[in-house]
Amino acid sequence: RARSTVVAAAAAVAVAVSPPPRVYSEREVAAAMGRVAPRAILDALAAGFTSYSQGRVSVPPIQTLGQPPLGRFSGDSKGDGQACIKSAYEEGGEVFVAKVASGGGGNNSGLVLVFSQRTFAPLAVLLDGGLLTELRTAAAGALAASLFAPAEPHHIAVIGCGVQARYQLGMLAAVTPCRAVRLWSRRPEQARALAAELDGGPAGWAAEVAPSAEAACRGAGIVLTVTPARSAIVRTAWLRRPVVVLAIGADSAGKQELEAGALIEADLVVVDSRAQCVDKGELQHAVAAGFDPEEARELGECIAEGGWGRGSKPSRPELVVFDSTGVAIQDVKIAELCLAELSRQPAVPSKL
Repeated sequence: RARSTVVAAAAAVAVAVSPPPRVYSEREVAAAMGRVAPRAILDALAAGFTSYSQGRVSVPPIQTLGQPPLGRFSGDSKGDGQACIKSAYEEGGEVFVAKVASGGGGNNSGLVLVFSQRTFAPLAVLLDGGLLTELRTAAAGALAASLFAPAEPHHIAVIGCGVQARYQLGMLAAVTPCRAVRLWSRRPEQARALAAELDGGPAGWAAEVAPSAEAACRGAGIVLTVTPARSAIVRTAWLRRPVVVLAIGADSAGKQELEAGALIEADLVVVDSRAQCVDKGELQHAVAAGFDPEEARELGECIAEGGWGRGSKPSRPELVVFDSTGVAIQDVKIAELCLAELSRQPAVPSKL
């Protein structure tokens, strides 16, 4: 009886000190983010990348499940299933975040856990179904395009026509006037479906399905690659200056969408995280082919300097490759933005 009394007292104290976290459904998260302008997302992510490159963000190693060298998930018949567990916090900030993003075969899911840096207690569970990851990943590509894309690209080449391609184009619409899109996918039905969605829609896209990846890339001012490929699809010879390549798909060891030569011959290689890209991004293959990773600039460095910097290459680079692996500071910033918007709505009791 004495023990039960102590446990009850401890529980009462815990409840008083740490109220249960708010649990938000995918519908609530989607509604909140639907009220946030793309520019606000881009500004928040830009601040996060800058903070990261200035050494003010703590990011532990990523856990990647379902991809080599680990075994496949039991339901992964196509070999593209994976789950990434990422966490981070900004030093001097208010929260720390742990995120699980999972998907494969066209299905995406996930959740974001938000904790207080001051009380160490959980503040919110965002059952976003992967939405926040889609948005923050797309925002990274758009930030790179805003810095390095030609002012008037002839067209945007999209290699890979899954879910993330749609979010990337949605964010790109905020930073480039180009609305001409050429689509290619290893699964032609995906390219046709995306073209049908885009063509004549409210964003004003003029989409066509290219007969090959080469045909999509030739003459493009922006080349967007969003595939789970493990061997190069885009060849260096297909890239005509001026062009920025947004390489989004390679986010774990062994993945590859570009020939290593694209990075070696680029005027500028930009990475979201030098440490991550050496192991998980396109940079891993370029380094194996002799590229010096110290030549790559981090996106946060470029944002802080307002562009490509003033170092050894003062003229505007005409072939830029952006290598994106996804950094957990993106999850922190998008979660903060989402919670700020959710807090503007009438409070309801926690579901816990």
